[in-house]
Amino acid sequence: MGGGDVGAAFAAALSQTGMSLTSKDLVERYPSCPSSPSDSKPIVLEQCKFFDLFDADPVEAREEMRKKRQEALETHGESYMRSIMRSTRHHPLRKNRQYDFRLTREEKTKLAANGLVASQRMQAESFGDIYYRLYTDDLPVFVTADSILHAWHRSFDAFLIEIETSFLSRLRFLLEDVLTQCQHIAVDDSEGHNLVAEAADDIEDYLKIAQSLITGHLVQSNETLETIWSAIQAERTAMIEVFSTPRGEGDNVYQLLCAVVLVHCLEESDALGGIIDIDSVISSLVADGNMGADSLSVGELVKLVIPTNVAKLIMHKETGAEERQNLLLSLQQEIVQKGLGAQLIPGRPLVEDAASAAAKPSGLPSSFALLGQRFVWSSFVFTRLVYDQVIQDEVKQVRRIPSAVDVAFALFGNNEAAQELARRMEATTHGDYGSSVEFVSHRDGIPFASNLITLRQVIDNEFNDSEEDVKSSSGATESASISTLWLRALRALSRPSPNTASTFHSGTWRRRQMNTQIASFTQLRHDTVVYAKQGSTRRTMCEYPDGMVDPYPVFWQRMKELAERAKAIAETTHLQHGRMLFEKFASTMGILEDISVCQATHKKLNDENLEFMKSVMEEKRGSGGSQYNGWYPKLFYESRQDSGKRDVLVVDVHTDSPSVEHGDPGCVLHLGVGDPVVAFFVVNNVVYAGPVSSSYEFMEPTDVRLTDEEFQSKLPSMRPPQWAEQSYLSVEREVAGKRSSRNPPSWEREASPNQ
Repeated sequence: MGGGDVGAAFAAALSQTGMSLTSKDLVERYPSCPSSPSDSKPIVLEQCKFFDLFDADPVEAREEMRKKRQEALETHGESYMRSIMRSTRHHPLRKNRQYDFRLTREEKTKLAANGLVASQRMQAESFGDIYYRLYTDDLPVFVTADSILHAWHRSFDAFLIEIETSFLSRLRFLLEDVLTQCQHIAVDDSEGHNLVAEAADDIEDYLKIAQSLITGHLVQSNETLETIWSAIQAERTAMIEVFSTPRGEGDNVYQLLCAVVLVHCLEESDALGGIIDIDSVISSLVADGNMGADSLSVGELVKLVIPTNVAKLIMHKETGAEERQNLLLSLQQEIVQKGLGAQLIPGRPLVEDAASAAAKPSGLPSSFALLGQRFVWSSFVFTRLVYDQVIQDEVKQVRRIPSAVDVAFALFGNNEAAQELARRMEATTHGDYGSSVEFVSHRDGIPFASNLITLRQVIDNEFNDSEEDVKSSSGATESASISTLWLRALRALSRPSPNTASTFHSGTWRRRQMNTQIASFTQLRHDTVVYAKQGSTRRTMCEYPDGMVDPYPVFWQRMKELAERAKAIAETTHLQHGRMLFEKFASTMGILEDISVCQATHKKLNDENLEFMKSVMEEKRGSGGSQYNGWYPKLFYESRQDSGKRDVLVVDVHTDSPSVEHGDPGCVLHLGVGDPVVAFFVVNNVVYAGPVSSSYEFMEPTDVRLTDEEFQSKLPSMRPPQWAEQSYLSVEREVAGKRSSRNPPSWEREASPNQ
């Protein structure tokens, strides 16, 4: 589906849906999961298998183990005990409880009511840390989608950096060759050719800014370059006039001339093939819906002007001004007729078209870029749910700030998000949310159900991943981008689980899944922030005694397909380490898929899968430092040790430009991922624990875009989303500043060797 097709599909669907749907229509069309009958009765935790292990006082547990060892010593002798304690095999007498997993009263109440609770008190710096602590204390493990998605994010990010490193030097040489060709044209001011020379001069500045961004300093100084470079260094929104209209020429025609001059220089310098190759690799990584850049690409323009000799005619010295103008106008008309360069995402602040001030959304101009930012579904969703795209009953709605929950519903297909969005639409005062969370002006109390439902319909149709299409979609993955396959995996978490355990079929569970989806989406946007086009509003030897995996076979299948696609790209770009890592990743996802199917159908795991579940994470400490073993650390691209590193991150995903007319000072919407927390799951009266993500959504003033380090410093004072705390997430938290190496929370304190 091309860019124009997506826009046309949305417009057609919206016309059919109408612009009068309400929040009531939203929840009626997309109801939350019905609770099973057993959900009405709280779980008796004391009757659940393994609950006593989690609820044990670690000091008392260690004392009891000391007594058992003493009894065994007196009964069997010293050599018997020595052989047990020195063995690498698991034995009950080798257990050594080190961490405190006891739940508070509030946490127990939520666990009993929902079969699920995530404790904000029990944070760790990594998913690997939590797996290791469960392993050390011989506690049953729940392998979460969150942890696998985190490993995927870390490996993809490292893989992307390796690709960028290999391409940057190549791009630098290509730019030098193109610049040389541009300079030859720019100095030619012969009669009839001076307009082309001026265009070449502008293109020269354009390419020198690209060179400067690669080198980190301004490669040449002139007034235009210094103005642009100063704005880049200031990291603030600025209005700068470039590609200005010379001597009465039409703006659009002159800018098209600049694009033709650039393509001509690319061809004459033999750089065209290299640029198209790089553009293709970028699209294989980050471009949703096989749509490539959200602008006219070099490859598309080449097909119009090179085989037809249009470029040479436009560039020829003997071509008169009128003839050149007619050639450009004809080319412009062809571009429009074919829908090329039609933007779907406003990547910069735009002023509302006065002609569209009535009940009709403003359009976007066509655009051309050398290596333009890619179309991504999330930005399309954000920009279709804010001013001036939202119209209710013939009135433009001043909803200027979107939300990650918008994406959870429209893009990930999570119906539980509809309940939260409906509540936000109906909110009229701060009190509607309760005293703990502030009412968000320009986001809440505004109807936008028509656009929201239309987006859901269009995207569901685009992904076409209904139950019957799951197994038949393998061919579509061969050409899909990494970002598209990543989204497909996240969408799989919105499906009903084939596992019939009541815990997996409640609104609380779906909110936990929504958190997983939003956190992973944040990681995706963080990793691809340079490429994805952002929208803008107008203006020791232990073991796990038992194990469970997230009950979504389709999710594990999607993750396998994602890894296989990454492996194919690694082969294409000749990155051997990436090929081997993603091959192993895909194999691991296949095993997890098999286990989830067995657990959903109550089939006994074979010996290989049982051993797999017992070896999620191991850590051996010695004089040479920690050695991370188990299959989970092997999913990380750079090293196994990466599984134990902290990874707090933030990304800005949408810019709300200031609007005096609407009383909106503007803001930048940020999404963040904090430290993972321990979640407890009751599945068929068995208690498990595993790590889950913590996600955050917040606004910063216009032009404030936080770095990961800045977000990390703010994290102790931030609150997670209200919809999370009202469902699966405990409200109690550690006091800010208490969590440190000198005074860690009680659950993190390891037993001393003497205890």
